[in-house]
Amino acid sequence: MKTFNVYKNPDQAVEAVKIGFSWPAFCFGVIWMLVKKLWVFAGGWFALYLALSLAEKITDNLNDEGLQGVIYLLLAAAYIALWLIPGFKGNKWREIILLSRGYVYKDTLNGNNSDAAIALWHKEKNQFSQ
Repeated sequence: MKTFNVYKNPDQAVEAVKIGFSWPAFCFGVIWMLVKKLWVFAGGWFALYLALSLAEKITDNLNDEGLQGVIYLLLAAAYIALWLIPGFKGNKWREIILLSRGYVYKDTLNGNNSDAAIALWHKEKNQFSQ
């Protein structure tokens, strides 16, 4: 079972965000950010990819093979970081964006997926209101 934080906005929309590592963010990066409407993060990640690509093209033209090798190692580490960071931080980023859009934290629940956590939250909310 996974643990989810449940958020609700004034328009009654409810979102559940998994606590911990995000495999979809790790696997799909910028595409996942766009799907989750994390526009600022997606734009930043896209700009970082472009900057690394540009650095790679510049490095291709260097005459010093030793320096070129060091820069390629640094570029490889940067590309790996661009893959890993969304996996570790993606769900936290979603929570930050939801809060900035007026969502309010409601509860932490367990479920197999976000839909199950939302359904459980609705069920518990209805139990307490009766």
